[in-house]
Amino acid sequence: MKKVNGFIRAGITGIFVFLFGTSTLLAQSDTLSFLHVSDIHLIFDLEKFQPNLAETRKHYANGVEPFKNLLTKVPAQTGAEFVVVTGDLVDFSEGETTEGEMSGWLVDQFAQTMKKQKTPLYFTLGNHDVAAYSWDGSSRVSSQENAGKSRAHWIRSVNCFSKGTYYSRTVNVGKTTYQLIFLDNSYNTVRENESVSVPYISREQQQWLEARFADSPNDVEIVLMHIPMNPGTKGFAENNSVFSVVSRQNSLKLILVGHNHRNEMKEFQTSESYFYQVQTGAFAQNPENWRLIRLTEDNILVSSPGNTKNELTISVK
Repeated sequence: MKKVNGFIRAGITGIFVFLFGTSTLLAQSDTLSFLHVSDIHLIFDLEKFQPNLAETRKHYANGVEPFKNLLTKVPAQTGAEFVVVTGDLVDFSEGETTEGEMSGWLVDQFAQTMKKQKTPLYFTLGNHDVAAYSWDGSSRVSSQENAGKSRAHWIRSVNCFSKGTYYSRTVNVGKTTYQLIFLDNSYNTVRENESVSVPYISREQQQWLEARFADSPNDVEIVLMHIPMNPGTKGFAENNSVFSVVSRQNSLKLILVGHNHRNEMKEFQTSESYFYQVQTGAFAQNPENWRLIRLTEDNILVSSPGNTKNELTISVK
């Protein structure tokens, strides 16, 4: 069987064709399955970075091989056709080196490593993916002031971001069309005088998101992003720019997130929408933190962390 713009897999359950660089995932089967993973915090060659800074991040220094092991084994074991990682792909986008310079080494190494993997991969950016780390003489300094530079680096380096750090894909399962919407809500702070709250997306992205729903009124939507609707201990803020859009969409059924490093499910209901938010815990803390998402013509099935046992069934009819 020939490759079509990337990858074809033939199996007993059907044929799946992944068209990289296009907006469509074609599925000829009664089920499409994928893995949801989050917060992998990969670090490559930690010894290249400022010693004191490196010491504060050594707890994430050995995550590359476990993630490569997951990509090698778990999709085959579960029947997952691709893997989605919702942010904190690396521990920092730029870091101070032993020479005192700022380096985007982790993004470059991440991109090179992922290109070698056989499993199709899709990503969203997390707050760590646009953060720069340095050492001020006594403590680690984290800044998102150069987030634009980091985003440009990701766009140049990683295939799924080639047209920008937010994008969508569609897949047909039976008579149901699913639209997977990948958002970039990687800012984790806002200024005190701003009338918005985390999770935050730019006005341009907000307009794009509204258009995705408006242009596909018959699709079932799944949103994938890093920071959840309830990112902190203070609960949920309804003035965030994501909720202002999704709260009006009755075709949205599921949001997949990470960030808080815990496994959790939450229901959201408004006068116009009803959907679930599912968080998957940090893979960097436990390599069993993954979920299997199965899309069928009638339902979305979400597994418990680390196994294929179903924990949540969402009707799409």
